[in-house]
Amino acid sequence: MGGNIVGKSSVVNTILKIKQEKNMSKKCVMSKGEVDKQTVILIDTPGWWPYASVKETSESVKQEIMSSVTCCPPGPHAVLLVLQSGVAFTEAQRRSVKEHMELLGRDVWKYCIVVFTKGDWMGTPKIEEHIESEGEDLQWLINKCGNRYHVLSKMHDGKQVRELMEKVVMMASVNTDLLKPVEGGMEESDSGWASNMSDQDRFERGSLLMDPPHMEKEYIAKWIMENEFDYHNVPDVSEDISEDVKQN
Repeated sequence: MGGNIVGKSSVVNTILKIKQEKNMSKKCVMSKGEVDKQTVILIDTPGWWPYASVKETSESVKQEIMSSVTCCPPGPHAVLLVLQSGVAFTEAQRRSVKEHMELLGRDVWKYCIVVFTKGDWMGTPKIEEHIESEGEDLQWLINKCGNRYHVLSKMHDGKQVRELMEKVVMMASVNTDLLKPVEGGMEESDSGWASNMSDQDRFERGSLLMDPPHMEKEYIAKWIMENEFDYHNVPDVSEDISEDVKQN
């Protein structure tokens, strides 16, 4: 997911090593391939204007975005939010991203990884320096996504894609561990999610839940300890309103 001209189709091409044209159809486009002998399905959603509110986005585009999670039942492992590296991220863009992402439900942030495109354009500064220099709007977004982000360059040796797939698997594993199946949906385990949910909340949560690929728990624990990502440090989405007020 992402705004127009941020490089969503480029992300698909880089991950699957294909040459697909930009998605200009305002429809979801599914692409399938293999990464390290594992089948990967990517759904390229139509974009929105970078500074537009969700009210300014056409109903057809919003419907495509909301239906994207049904393109690969029972749902995606992750939502990749695409941003262009080295480009200023403003308050208007922050609000636009927040509104459009939450078309998939307010819990979408637990499944989100920010993917910066055109990493080879950045030059000397590291992505962490870029995030810090951009100020509170980009930092708010990174924090909202549980400090999960990744950089993809057109010129790469495959390592960047493998590392991104690892992050997806780890995030999916942790998210699945937080839930247990109950009649009519998913219920939070002892980790602290609210147990009282409406049918709509259950639909939104279920649409973004899928069992992750099998991996040994010892490997998962070791990987999380060796990396800097804190998958449990996801801000409470109920604070969205107060956060927006503070931004004004």
